Amino acid sequence: MSRLALRWEGRPVEFDLTLRSPRAALSRKGGSCEAEVRRVDDWIEVRNGDRVARCGAVRSPRGVWVGLEGRSYFLERAHREAPTSGRERSADEVRAPMTGRVVAVAARPGQEAREGDLLLTIEAMKMEFRLAAPEDGTVAELLCAEGDRVELGQLLVRLVPKAPA
Repeated sequence: MSRLALRWEGRPVEFDLTLRSPRAALSRKGGSCEAEVRRVDDWIEVRNGDRVARCGAVRSPRGVWVGLEGRSYFLERAHREAPTSGRERSADEVRAPMTGRVVAVAARPGQEAREGDLLLTIEAMKMEFRLAAPEDGTVAELLCAEGDRVELGQLLVRLVPKAPA
């Protein structure tokens, strides 16, 4: 078992990870999840019962980018210093979960988006990855266009979150 301490969106996330190939178990604050995990080409396939999810994961010098179910996440080691720019990563930013080409753009600046709404689609190695809105809000900026080549972690869409009711 390994104890992992990461940061996500500036918040600490700690959990225990147990690997017994091909199974992996995560436990955190009394809860746990176990799944079968295997690499399929450039993807990681996670199988839990009947549910199968494919995700992309790429290490960078500062942490790990994970693309899963239309969202991208950046996990950094907790012992690293916060960004010196004073600006934390935000759930209001949609970033490229992989290097690829934008094949379709569904979002427009000023458009309302609900959590899960399709914003754009990236293609990499003949596979399409659909990026969805991480929360309800308004598309403030669209920083890519159909046909653009995008790099892992590149900012693609900035949202203004919907004000709480």
